[in-house]
Amino acid sequence: MHIALFLHALSTGGAQRRTAMLANGLAARGHDVDLITATAGGPQAGLVAANVNIIALAANSASDVATGGVRAGELLSAIRPLARYIQQQRPAMLVAMANHAVPPAVMAHLLARQKATRLVLRASNHLSRNRTGGPSLRRMAESWLWQRADGVLAVSDDVARDVARLTGRRADRIISVPSPILPDSLSLPVRSLHPDGAPAEILAMGRFVRQKGFDTLLRAFALLLERRPAHLTLAGDGPDAASLKALCRDLRIQQHVSFPGLVKDPFTRMAAADLFVLSSRWEGMPGVLVEAMAMGCPVVSTDCPGGSRELLRHGALGPLVPVDDAAALADGMDAALSHPVASTVLRERVRGFTVAGATAAYEQALLALAGRPSSFPNQPQPTPPRLAA
Repeated sequence: MHIALFLHALSTGGAQRRTAMLANGLAARGHDVDLITATAGGPQAGLVAANVNIIALAANSASDVATGGVRAGELLSAIRPLARYIQQQRPAMLVAMANHAVPPAVMAHLLARQKATRLVLRASNHLSRNRTGGPSLRRMAESWLWQRADGVLAVSDDVARDVARLTGRRADRIISVPSPILPDSLSLPVRSLHPDGAPAEILAMGRFVRQKGFDTLLRAFALLLERRPAHLTLAGDGPDAASLKALCRDLRIQQHVSFPGLVKDPFTRMAAADLFVLSSRWEGMPGVLVEAMAMGCPVVSTDCPGGSRELLRHGALGPLVPVDDAAALADGMDAALSHPVASTVLRERVRGFTVAGATAAYEQALLALAGRPSSFPNQPQPTPPRLAA
């Protein structure tokens, strides 16, 4: 089957990395895969296999493509060239791989007037995070966009429910599929225990933006230091880097916090950490949490909108704390360090997030959609692949 995956760019970020992994997995299963980007370049382009065709709709590379910024103008400019691509190449499936890719994908599909190409929208994050108040023009426009799809995929059950609630699309017509996060050949190192009394090694990573809640994490870490010795590594980069480092100085914890920047091998750091912390204000399906659990690293997470609650089995596999509550996060970190969940239990939970497993789930969903004359007709459907709760 000819499948086209569309997103802004192969920049730094989870959705971009997952898209590259999915493209590789589908191509390995014999599909003809085009990976289409609105802008050229990006640090994740090197992850894409040689048998995947990368098509950049614009020759220029965005100035902020390396750090994952998305420019509305670049997405709008992609509509007409994407429509021409659909008309000329006629893929069986056009999949918008992230929320930001939905508007240009829908408009291009309408302009192309190519009924042979099914339009699939992937909800990579909560829609409600940008919604305030009651009905609005934006809400109506967004609902209209999502209703145009032949199929909708979601990265978690929580995101699927959010899309259904905010767009009016029936929940049973949204398919939850696990994301391709873990390499199939990922080795599972033996975790080394730190000597009693040694500072606890705590790790967090992600883009330095408001969504990730690293400001709350630093405040929580300052509270934790009043109870036990610890060291925090905050890996990543982004526009909030300077303000986070300034907050460290204000809290007088800079000697206990490291900022290594973007790291090439996160798994090694996760395997060596005593605790991984997700402090986000919202997520879709937090890939870094999956990666940490695959390394057997104990975790604590905010109970943010997204897949954290599903992943941690409602707190059974790691503390869930309220968003933006530094005191509760400090308590959660302390509890997770004092009573860590067994590594074998954590690893077992995330087995379904391998590239092979997730690709098979996507393939099943896309093949089911490809065989339908319209989007989810009113007839019995095969059980869709879903993330186990």
